[in-house]
Amino acid sequence: MSEPLLKVESLRVLFGKVAALQDINFELRAGETLGLVGESGSGKSTLARAILRLTPAASGRVLWQGEDLLSLGTAELRQRRRDLQIVFQDPLASLNPRMSIGDALAEPLKIFEPTLPVAARKTRIAEMLDRVGLSADMVRRYPHEFSGGQCQRIGIARAMMLRPKLLICDEAVSSLDVSVQGQIVNLLADLQRNFGMAMLFISHNLAVVRHLSHRVLVIYRGRLVEMAETDALFAAPVHPYTRELLGEQVREATTTEQVTVGCAFQPRCAYAQPLCEASVPFLEDVATGHWAACHRWREVVYSSQHETRKSD
Repeated sequence: MSEPLLKVESLRVLFGKVAALQDINFELRAGETLGLVGESGSGKSTLARAILRLTPAASGRVLWQGEDLLSLGTAELRQRRRDLQIVFQDPLASLNPRMSIGDALAEPLKIFEPTLPVAARKTRIAEMLDRVGLSADMVRRYPHEFSGGQCQRIGIARAMMLRPKLLICDEAVSSLDVSVQGQIVNLLADLQRNFGMAMLFISHNLAVVRHLSHRVLVIYRGRLVEMAETDALFAAPVHPYTRELLGEQVREATTTEQVTVGCAFQPRCAYAQPLCEASVPFLEDVATGHWAACHRWREVVYSSQHETRKSD
């Protein structure tokens, strides 16, 4: 196995005295898509922004090709940003309304490849617009002249102009119509195949995550509670929260409910015992390539197997 492109170690983010993220650890390899799921307020977007240093981390490390992004100075970090790009949830809000589409796509090239001739820059822009399903003659138009789906294609084109090694998609399809969501998902899959980039795909749409991702991380109130290959996670979820999430019996998380001791999920968990209230569970191996942070995962697995035998 190759060395991970991205390695997050013990990442912690505080909002005031509230821990928005705690003890986040995972790896992402070149060309891999990692899905990140969890209900609203669980910390998905905070994690994305912390990786890119758009939100400050209280502690931990974010290793990019072995180099800790959290320790870099401003100039060094700016140089690394060409390899790490993000597509945001609101396609229109992420574009400058006063900037034409051509200027928006030219901006990263002007910043990171200032010696690139104008003609070559225009060619790169036209090629990228074509790759995302738009026409090169749209370069003089402005964001308000496009639909939401077209604006998201423009946002993706802008992120891909520098051919990044990692693309973070933060709820990139959630604000779009269902029919358009499918088009954007297929576009992202095509771009990944063509450019070989890694993706961190954040979404509450489990069907989309299952379609795109090689592995899935499940986050609950700022903690990773389960990690597994996609097929294994959907076929046999171990953590009670993951089982609830896949069953769509979820509600929005709120920071006011956050507990300071023990498992954060225990107030909602049918398997909770005094140990769950007293001690924080950490990720442990439950199968090859499958981890869960649950004191009682063995009972969960046994219960699931027992229910399956009864149904048979």
